Amino acid sequence: MASMSAVNNMMMMRVSILLSRRSLVACPSASARSLSTLPSRFHAVKQLHAHQTTNYNQQRHHLFSTKTRRRRRGGTSPNSNRDLSPQQFLSIANDLLDKVESAVLKLKNNNEGLEIIRHPASSSGDASDADDSEFRQHLGQLEIKVPSIEGPYDGGTYMLTINADNNVALQCLSGNFTYVYNNTTGEWVGQEDGHSLLGILTRDWIRQCHGVPDF
Repeated sequence: MASMSAVNNMMMMRVSILLSRRSLVACPSASARSLSTLPSRFHAVKQLHAHQTTNYNQQRHHLFSTKTRRRRRGGTSPNSNRDLSPQQFLSIANDLLDKVESAVLKLKNNNEGLEIIRHPASSSGDASDADDSEFRQHLGQLEIKVPSIEGPYDGGTYMLTINADNNVALQCLSGNFTYVYNNTTGEWVGQEDGHSLLGILTRDWIRQCHGVPDF
């Protein structure tokens, strides 16, 4: 839009100059009067350009600030889980694992070789060394081993883990993400950008497996 304004301004200036030159040839006195008005015309053109530029910047700022507000409303803040007691959070997180496990079990007959394993809460004593202990400590975990099928994506392992710091971790085809519970919407959303856990899980599942899970 700014470039179009500059082009329009240049065209207006050229037209003014041409008119002034023609007036000079036709009538010297009229030409003199026309030339005397050139500064005021040029000032008017500058004011028009400045006005258009200001409007463009205001519209651009409003557009980007609106996008930012919308994305923030779609997500959640890291404090979303702090209103829940540890018992409430654990109950809601286990409901999530139950929902995913139940939906995937319904599709097991459509995906030969599919394995579904529910791990109970672990502790530091469940691991053989300190590094493994740090990795394995959780409040519950659902492991889904996906076989390879015909298509562009190979099989793999989905891990849905309840962490002790009131969040849920998902390992899937798209990568590793951390989710928090949104008390307002009742959804599990990405801690970074607010995307839906069940949404990305569904998308990755239909890329690698047969059937659509009923989450």
